[in-house]
Amino acid sequence: MKDNEELVTLGEYENTIEASMVKGVLETNGVQAMLTNEIMSNVLSLAPINYGMVKVLVFKSDLPLAQEILNSQAIE
Repeated sequence: MKDNEELVTLGEYENTIEASMVKGVLETNGVQAMLTNEIMSNVLSLAPINYGMVKVLVFKSDLPLAQEILNSQAIE
């Protein structure tokens, strides 16, 4: 982990599955990522009220690369 570097939100997802997929893609490409609010998303997924999205966080210095990775096309 990078010492004293700010974490920023890369994106917000409705459930842990989507957020985990994004995290996996980032980490496969060398970008460290973390999830927030994943427990509440799982526990309250059937509740009629949205208690918060699952956020994918990355280090601020990795944000441009993370955005580039997510916006890129898959290699066939």
